[in-house]
Amino acid sequence: MLRTLNMARREPAGDADRHRLPPGPRLPKWLQTVLALHDPVGFFERCRQRHGEVFRVGFIGIPPVAYVGDPDLAHQVFTTDRGIGQAGEARKPFLEPLVGVNSLICLDGDDWMRQRRLLGSAFHGKRIERYREDIAAIAAAYVQEWPTATEIRLRPRIQVITLEIILRVVFGVRDARRVERLHELLPPLLASWESLNSVISILPRSLWARVEPVLARVPRNPVARFTDLFARTDQVLYAEITERRDADDLQDRADILSVLMRARDDDGSAMTDLELRDALMTLIVAGHETTATGLAWAFERLVRNPRVLDRLTRTIDGDEDDRGYLDAVIKETLRTRPVGPDMPRYLTGPLELGGYRIPAGWWVNPSATLLHNLPDHFADPDDFRPERFLEADPPAWMPFGGGRRKCLGAQLAMLEMQAVIPAVLERYRVRMAGDDRPEKPLMRYATLVPSQDGRVIADRR
Repeated sequence: MLRTLNMARREPAGDADRHRLPPGPRLPKWLQTVLALHDPVGFFERCRQRHGEVFRVGFIGIPPVAYVGDPDLAHQVFTTDRGIGQAGEARKPFLEPLVGVNSLICLDGDDWMRQRRLLGSAFHGKRIERYREDIAAIAAAYVQEWPTATEIRLRPRIQVITLEIILRVVFGVRDARRVERLHELLPPLLASWESLNSVISILPRSLWARVEPVLARVPRNPVARFTDLFARTDQVLYAEITERRDADDLQDRADILSVLMRARDDDGSAMTDLELRDALMTLIVAGHETTATGLAWAFERLVRNPRVLDRLTRTIDGDEDDRGYLDAVIKETLRTRPVGPDMPRYLTGPLELGGYRIPAGWWVNPSATLLHNLPDHFADPDDFRPERFLEADPPAWMPFGGGRRKCLGAQLAMLEMQAVIPAVLERYRVRMAGDDRPEKPLMRYATLVPSQDGRVIADRR
């Protein structure tokens, strides 16, 4: 019934300008929103089958969106980053209250460029590679405590690992009590923001700015809870920043926070405490749950594809000289189950795209779920086949976005996955818990997560 409702009607004929708008479903915004949340992969795939590689949708709380499912057109969208395309503006309403006004993912133009230069030194490839052994040791310490011969849900367990990596390796926090405190505060803070965001996203920004301070003073409501968790988290982060500035070994430390403190702008200025705080929160939001979700998907895929799991296990054990196979498994996971499916840009001017004219004020959004499912680029796209990545990456593979707004932490995310997967398979044989039906991708705070958090049974080897 939902499919019939969604795809039954085409756009009506209209004037010449309207004809140049992309086609799309004519359902009310609320119904399109429900359909997309209920089945995000299926909804957009049906839209493409019905309307083509560029189509429009309408969702509650955001401008009209033109979705893009062609790699050449996606790269054309990415070129707007130097002009009319604003990736920060598209994310700001949902993320800025959490990650701050200086967050790289919420900025555009010169402000974005300044932050990107400052953060870029901390994410240089050779510097990230130094963290490999520390990440592997953290993963091994947590994984070896997993229960055996019983069902476990991987995503929350791996979230603990990726948060520990963020705190120990990225932030460089050495105070055990401070680490423990952040482990206590950050998961409920993010969960609280996720529940609030569904309400905030449909309110005008000006209205939210007026009601938020009032609600924050009313005890026992979601806004007050978020405000309290936010304040307590900030207190811990600022304490770490202050202590680090006074550390005798600041110049010698290799963690990302210390590198950022040593970074200097073109005029010689350093990052302020507020900028450092916003950078740390951005790294938590963008690099903690997303990597844990990618790892949960990796094992969800592996236990349902025993041929791939057996080959990968032999590779990790050293029984086969199968260079690159682990990376291929990770890339195929991110192809078939992209964690961040959307790469939106807010348009400050009209864009000619694929024969259509996308107006100023719209979003234009290359979709990883659509791009990664193109038979012309990925033969038999429904198959989990890592071998397709043993050579060059296809141009339609974009799990970390594209253009100059490509995810700055992509290499760190890959490194974490390269460390955690062997840490598990060296110790356990993993198998399905329950039937062999794939877990459904669910939209949760702009990411696609496994519907059952990656259920497996781990038997100790």
